[in-house]
Amino acid sequence: MSTIVLLHAFGSSRRAWSPQVAELSQRHRVLTPDLPGHHSSPGPFSLDAAVQSVRELLAAEERVHLVGISGSVSVALLTALAEPEKVASLVLSGGVAAPTGGDGLQRTVMGLLPTGMIVSMMKGMYSGGRPEHATTAAEDLRAAGKAALLTGLRELGELDLRPRLAEVKAPALVLVGEKDKANVAPAEVLAAGLPQAELRVIPGAGHIWNLEQPELFTRLVADWADAPRG
Repeated sequence: MSTIVLLHAFGSSRRAWSPQVAELSQRHRVLTPDLPGHHSSPGPFSLDAAVQSVRELLAAEERVHLVGISGSVSVALLTALAEPEKVASLVLSGGVAAPTGGDGLQRTVMGLLPTGMIVSMMKGMYSGGRPEHATTAAEDLRAAGKAALLTGLRELGELDLRPRLAEVKAPALVLVGEKDKANVAPAEVLAAGLPQAELRVIPGAGHIWNLEQPELFTRLVADWADAPRG
């Protein structure tokens, strides 16, 4: 039985993977850690702390299929670079390999807003537009707090992984929602830079689309993990 590790978005928690866990657990061992500073995991949050926490989790594993969404795509890539023998494959959804033009503006605007307003603005995206996930999304955003979100945005805005993508040994499935306009071109750049990558643009999907289209997301992850490899 293979092991799949699901890494949640910054400002979210392991609970955002509940639709995937229910299905994937039937055929796989599934691990859903909370990143530092999120939900049940003590902080503070930083990319380094997040990568270190995942590496500590992998210390007890042989090989895993590592799944990242949004900001945790960078955590997954950095982990794959640090632990190449531990990562059998990658699924990378809605992430970027380098800073985008709107990073600084987004960080500035968010820094000026109170936490309650940030939660109100972001819970729709973080719930995948599904009302049944809205309460959990809001709770997780409040638990992580503005500081974790700002740290994540700042560090992603300073991280350019393009020069190192060729070092990633694991085959990668790069996913992006058709409606996630800001991340379609970055997904193309990410897939082009990885030695073994397949890119799929998901029709009708947004950013946190594992909650929007849970059946399709789960099937793609399961099929990728089960794909025969040499």
